[in-house]
Amino acid sequence: MCGRFSLDLPSSKSSFKKETIETNKDIFLFSNFNIAPTDWSPIIIKKLNNYVFQKSKWGFEFDWLPKGKTLFNIRTETIFEKSFSKDLIISNRCLVPFNHYFEWKKEENGKKIKYKLHSSEELSFFGAVYQKEGDDLTFSLLTKESNPITNFIHHRNPIIIAKKNITKWFTADFIDYFSNPEVNLAFNED
Repeated sequence: MCGRFSLDLPSSKSSFKKETIETNKDIFLFSNFNIAPTDWSPIIIKKLNNYVFQKSKWGFEFDWLPKGKTLFNIRTETIFEKSFSKDLIISNRCLVPFNHYFEWKKEENGKKIKYKLHSSEELSFFGAVYQKEGDDLTFSLLTKESNPITNFIHHRNPIIIAKKNITKWFTADFIDYFSNPEVNLAFNED
């Protein structure tokens, strides 16, 4: 599960082509070290053969959710069964760039320990889906059962797409990411 993440695009520019940065100057000014559900963050969608950056709000709002709640994570195990998500996973996949994400481990005494997780890459990408709400886009991160390395912290992890596999995420082979570990994670208490 992921309830907070950080993104500092000004310090992550080396991960992108110069023309991508020039085309998206405003997006590459984005920096937030504590992105939470309902906050805005850049996402990457694919339109025709181009990757497009858009600011998007984290979390879907549905009338069947309790008032004030958003759906900010979706389980991959049931995504094809739910009426709200089965079409999104086919046609509205996106990537959410991040530098770190945070998980909290609940101790027996009720205390929570915060962990900061990251891959070996300067910038990584969550697998997510998006939808249009009015004039805006919203997104929800995809999660799966935790990998053995981080299972002691939390039983769910977000889907993480390595930079080298971005193209594959937008093809029919995306389903591979639901069961296979994508990147090696490192973590420390924050």
